[in-house]
Amino acid sequence: MDLEIRPIGLTMATDLAAVYQENRDFLQPYEPVRADAFFTAGGQRDNIRTMVTAMRAGDRWPAMIYLGDRPCGFITLNTILRGALQSARVGYWVAEKDGGRGVATRALGIVLDVAFCELGLHRIEASVRVDNPRSKRVLEKNGFSTIGIARRHVFLDGAWRDEYLMERHAPPIRNYGQ
Repeated sequence: MDLEIRPIGLTMATDLAAVYQENRDFLQPYEPVRADAFFTAGGQRDNIRTMVTAMRAGDRWPAMIYLGDRPCGFITLNTILRGALQSARVGYWVAEKDGGRGVATRALGIVLDVAFCELGLHRIEASVRVDNPRSKRVLEKNGFSTIGIARRHVFLDGAWRDEYLMERHAPPIRNYGQ
């Protein structure tokens, strides 16, 4: 599998719009309500500008998922907190036609390497709807454990939804000098 994670940039607006358009119905139950303009290249340029600003501020690390040269999803570290916490929240989605092939699992593994090795984070959190076992399995395959269920946690698809709250900590760093 020729999978690549590319940090977001304005040149990706057309790719992101195309993969969003192609998967609009598939993603609808899991995404907030979006205006039609969001699904256009211009809407994605605006969206990417906001993401790049947050990325430069150190608050977010967004990236496109590609199979070869074909965009197939999106993954991001959100709400990056420094100081005593050193944590972030991860969110991701993969195109419907690429589901079940390990794309999300591999993409998340790569982004966890970025989070722990490049960004120096200690803890990554995720929430996943209780009716989305495939996404929960992606998290579990990447070492996340369930810490509880948040009742009526997120308003999606016209209703308040329960979500599993999950976490993964950075692997311990061995001190070989002792």
